[in-house]
Amino acid sequence: MRDDAKINAAAELLTELFAFKQPADNVVNLYFRSRRYIGSKDRRFIADAVWAVLRRFGRYSELSRPLTPRVALALYLKETGRDPALFFTGGQYAPLPLTKDEDIPFVAVPETAECPDWLRGRIDDDDIRAMTGEATLDLRVNTLKADRDDVLRELAEYGARATPYSPVGVRLNKRISLATLPAYQEGRVEVQDEGSQIVALLSGAKPSDTVVDWCAGAGGKTLTLSSLMNARGTIYAIDADVRRLKDLPDRARRAGAANIVVLSDYAFVKSADLVLVDAPCTGTGTWRRAPDARWRMTAEQGTRIRAVQADILNKASARVKKGGTLFYITCSLDRRENEDQIDAFLAGHDDFDLVDLSADLKRLTNLSAEGKTVRLSPSKTGTDGFFAAKLVRC
Repeated sequence: MRDDAKINAAAELLTELFAFKQPADNVVNLYFRSRRYIGSKDRRFIADAVWAVLRRFGRYSELSRPLTPRVALALYLKETGRDPALFFTGGQYAPLPLTKDEDIPFVAVPETAECPDWLRGRIDDDDIRAMTGEATLDLRVNTLKADRDDVLRELAEYGARATPYSPVGVRLNKRISLATLPAYQEGRVEVQDEGSQIVALLSGAKPSDTVVDWCAGAGGKTLTLSSLMNARGTIYAIDADVRRLKDLPDRARRAGAANIVVLSDYAFVKSADLVLVDAPCTGTGTWRRAPDARWRMTAEQGTRIRAVQADILNKASARVKKGGTLFYITCSLDRRENEDQIDAFLAGHDDFDLVDLSADLKRLTNLSAEGKTVRLSPSKTGTDGFFAAKLVRC
């Protein structure tokens, strides 16, 4: 494909993405699956342009409102030192030339524009800036099957290095097809952000425990818990949307995580030593990975999510046995979903105490916590944004 045809394809793709109805990675993957004729190099060009524009949607919207895919791509080309006239040619398979109204000068806009109005003042400016770049490719070493030093040697050709905080994390400096890696195929590594690794490890799951992963989703933290427990004890993995659990049995077998039991109904969950709630949230801590998510979420949805979080905490807490732990996690940077949610829960549950996680965090990562709970900040730790709180039933 010529470059002008590739820009036309990017504009076509962005037309659907700018509706902000579906997760962008789903839309992009479906677009390319239905167009097998587009070669790998052309796909990379188109995808790079699309993701770059999504990461700049807020800034470009400050220059042109409403922002169209054509204007956004023209601004991106100008920002990267390329003349849009060379791409908007009007030739076969190419986009039409820009109109006078579309040919807007590029002006640098502060990165803090990459935040919807309803969250302004609730997300730290430094974190907003930190999340405008691409996320790192982090892997978690499955200690049931491998040692981190061995994995680092095995993946040295991909620039593998130890993550700065997680004791089981590996970071790669190049994008690769993980499905082709023997370390991944054989269950020695799993894809997991360093921040996600840290909060799961802080749960303190022990080999003798009965554990419930209340919102298990695809099972990333479930697998981390299993490695922490040496695949002993029992982990019940369950999710309100059971479809999200469909790949977990195969992932568990590959990882050697023999203590994971996938459930289809919360009625099977009884008393547990540890109930981990990786709560549904607005996902503001993951904007590096899902730049479109900041524009898909609304204030009304945020309000509904906080109500769901409170409901889940109430229901999950009833399954924690005396002396057991309720461990609450979000990938949000909004205090209303984190500290405020825990404060509200404790106000209505005098049979739970908040446990100070600062010593555990220090021992695990050498990071310092500002209070009893843990908040991982993209601008300070280079991870996704996570919150964790540990509550023990009296």
